[in-house]
Amino acid sequence: MTTRYRLEETTPGPQWDAFVEASPNGTIFSLSAYLAAVRQPSRLYWCLNGNERRAAVAVTESADGSCAVLHDFVIHNGILFAPPANKQNRSTVLSERFEIAVDVAAALSRRYARVELALSPQVADIRPFLWHNYGRDDAPHYAAEVRYTAYASLEGFAQAAAPEDVPLFPEISYSRRQEVRKALKTGVRTTEDATPEDLSAFYALTMGRQGITVEAERLDELRDLAAAVLAGGFGRLFATRTPEGELAAMALFGMDSKRAYYLFGAGDPHLRNTPCGTAVLWDAFGELARAGMTEVDLEGVNSPRRGWFKLSFGADILPYYQLVKDGPEPPSAEA
Repeated sequence: MTTRYRLEETTPGPQWDAFVEASPNGTIFSLSAYLAAVRQPSRLYWCLNGNERRAAVAVTESADGSCAVLHDFVIHNGILFAPPANKQNRSTVLSERFEIAVDVAAALSRRYARVELALSPQVADIRPFLWHNYGRDDAPHYAAEVRYTAYASLEGFAQAAAPEDVPLFPEISYSRRQEVRKALKTGVRTTEDATPEDLSAFYALTMGRQGITVEAERLDELRDLAAAVLAGGFGRLFATRTPEGELAAMALFGMDSKRAYYLFGAGDPHLRNTPCGTAVLWDAFGELARAGMTEVDLEGVNSPRRGWFKLSFGADILPYYQLVKDGPEPPSAEA
């Protein structure tokens, strides 16, 4: 098969970030500053047709660079398509993106012994990956796992004088509505005066209550990532306190040109029966809407406990794909 598109390694910076922001499936998780704050090597590629950039590819790598691997804090990566060119209709766009994905699947398989990708929900067609080395038993294949996230609309939050003025409010669960009202009635306050250190400490407490011990290195990475998105101006850390002033819950959001992302949430287990865990998200939605955000990715509903809580905010479920290719290409396929 003739290869029309080729990968060319590039570097992070303004040109890369402009492409990510313009891409219909680009996300915060491929921005230069975000990847720089993650303690995992990353590699960036242009996908070129001649000299024209028709897509980009972002991966995180193993320490020796032999594998493209997933990272817990990089929720989406892989292919980032360019916006449609002038005069491209829907059929042409879909055809071009299919061809791009065919060549990207092959190029990554040649470069890495193992490939792990987590595509954004906007990449719906994974046939080029599933059909890589189609019909061959002597060559590796990509396998797909369906994952889920949830998007909540922020319509009406910016202008709302009361929760009932927000179109999302009647769509959230009864208990969530009661918690929102209780927070307002009792004087729960949400501010932005907590620190990344506070978030890291609360995250350890939250995971500990679930019987999960988080390694100190991962907590430090979370703290540094929070600090980086806040310092870079594309993150906001909200903190909710009880009427008595006790810090009870926190939520870190990242932002790009398309939406906000609920990156991390944590709370004091001793105050989990207060409405603060609900208020920190509801109040954050209002502030994010006033900053121009139109939707928020609640970032993963892939466990029963987290899925139940996030979906109780009336969000829409969206599938996305994690892809894994395990094993090198046979010598005849290597470029």
